Amino acid sequence: MFRTFRFLIIAGVAAFAVSAAAQSVGPALLIEAVAATQAAKADYAFDFELDTSKANWRARFDPEATPNLRLVAPAREQLDNTQRQAFDRMAADFEGVSWCASESMGRVSSMRLVREDETSATYSFQPTRESIRSERARQFADRLRGEVTILKAAPDIARVRLFAAESFSPVPLVRVDAFNTVITCQAAPNGRRFAAETNTHLRGSAFGQAFDERSVQRARNLSAS
Repeated sequence: MFRTFRFLIIAGVAAFAVSAAAQSVGPALLIEAVAATQAAKADYAFDFELDTSKANWRARFDPEATPNLRLVAPAREQLDNTQRQAFDRMAADFEGVSWCASESMGRVSSMRLVREDETSATYSFQPTRESIRSERARQFADRLRGEVTILKAAPDIARVRLFAAESFSPVPLVRVDAFNTVITCQAAPNGRRFAAETNTHLRGSAFGQAFDERSVQRARNLSAS
């Protein structure tokens, strides 16, 4: 139970994080960024990597294939039951390229300018339940805070950070003492930015056992399928 909890939270964090980074009535930069991405977004095949203390997965996503997300290494038969369940759950929820200025970024609240310079502006925001795809993560949206950095030239999102301001208990017998996710965005072949790397740190305790997990997720080599 404990190991399953850790695997599912680590494997699902990127899908949660990228979908929670804006506000319905936000700054003009954000409105332009979302509109431009929605007009240009495309389906791409790409390589996906997940590295944690318990898993080092290499997979290939192809929107034209069945299943869309296929494990490349290690071989599926080399995974234990917990890892297979975690990969299968991640694969079932996997939606392809995570666009940094996605349409689901219009549902957070309390967006405020934190700092800006000639090239970018950074805003703080409050995630809401409506801004999060993951049913599990919706339960603790109010415990999280966020920051998003928007480029001014050809407006797009360059970086997103989600973090817990204080410790909290997302479910009974589980306590999260530290949660921090940083998403770095890079340009796709169509010029719009996607979540190229997601770094997550999660520390706390579950069912009487302490955990301190770090994970890195990467999307590479985008190409038309």
